[in-house]
Amino acid sequence: MAGSSLARLLVGALALAGAAASAQDAVAPRIDEVPMYGSIDRSSPELQAADRTLIKQASDHFGSRAAAAQAWVEQGYRFYQADQLGMAMRRFNQAWLLNPQGPEVYTGIAAVLHDQNRFCEAMAMMDKALALDPPTFQGIHSDAGRITARCAAQDTTLSPQARQALRERSDALYRKAEQVEPDKGYLYASWATARYWSGEYAQAWAMVHKARLAGARDNARFVELLRARLPEPASEAASP
Repeated sequence: MAGSSLARLLVGALALAGAAASAQDAVAPRIDEVPMYGSIDRSSPELQAADRTLIKQASDHFGSRAAAAQAWVEQGYRFYQADQLGMAMRRFNQAWLLNPQGPEVYTGIAAVLHDQNRFCEAMAMMDKALALDPPTFQGIHSDAGRITARCAAQDTTLSPQARQALRERSDALYRKAEQVEPDKGYLYASWATARYWSGEYAQAWAMVHKARLAGARDNARFVELLRARLPEPASEAASP
């Protein structure tokens, strides 16, 4: 399912602390590679005509507007997995035109923004997805929690109080994930990275331990980064 793609990728590439920004960032993006086309006013006759044409052609090709939106979401995730972030954003934008109430559209956009190291923008997209009361597809609350922690760590304009509020919000999202997330290994591995980015290295090790107990394998690169900040406590190293 496309909805699980962000979650699964966050275990690997996205869960690695300090993921490098894509080389595409150095080039000014096309307007169709900007989230929701830059939220430009689409009421002009020319844009409305273009949107109607796109929607009709897509609906005819895929059988319905809803089917076209889902197909483009899935294509977006395939491009994302291939690290073609520009093409992924184009597909998510097209899906947004067809179905602006689809939570997977916003998690897809968030995934691209995450890989571009634009964490606070990604957080805003995850907020949109959660506001649509999505089904609890794999990892959405964990992913939102991690992205929120990354925003708190990245935004240098935040006051100490605002930064702490974001960290508390991140923890609240993880606690929600504990209630609904069946894959506890994924949940705690993700929470460990959030603790890392908050500078809470002992708590990060505690989450690594919980992830291990839940059957998750260590992410070798993340564990190496964490060890560089704080040696692994003996009790955690001795866990199965």
